[in-house]
Amino acid sequence: MIKKFNLKLILLECFALIFIISGIKRFYIAYNGEQFDALMSEDWEKFESLTDVRIGEFLANQLYWFLGALIIGILTVGLINWKNKFGIINSIIVLILTFGISATGIYSSGIINRYLNYFCGIFGKGYGMSFLIGGLIIALIGIAILWKSIKMNKNTVHNTVYN
Repeated sequence: MIKKFNLKLILLECFALIFIISGIKRFYIAYNGEQFDALMSEDWEKFESLTDVRIGEFLANQLYWFLGALIIGILTVGLINWKNKFGIINSIIVLILTFGISATGIYSSGIINRYLNYFCGIFGKGYGMSFLIGGLIIALIGIAILWKSIKMNKNTVHNTVYN
């Protein structure tokens, strides 16, 4: 079991999931761009005219999307680790790290997020288009990191057979 513990793989998968989940959160904001525009400008009448959902329920739906993306991501990582015969301990550690880091919200604030919002704001005036582009960029980075971890995972498994 301890031989199957791979810290580099765990960190790569954790960062990949964080990027993918952040991209999916941005897709939710992009999909509901007009509602978020109304919320950010505190135009309650416009928000109520756009949807029949209350504000609290609307924001709770964003949390449901986050939890759904987290569960799907962890299941995907678990299947990848299972297929390549890595221990379940890797998937459990990825789950704990990803949930712990994403619960703090540290990746949704800060200098990188500010520059990404500024860059994506060039392409659209509202939240819809700018968060769609930002979500695509972040999700693609996460998918590339996950792809790298899969390749590293395959190389690690095959290299141990020949050594």
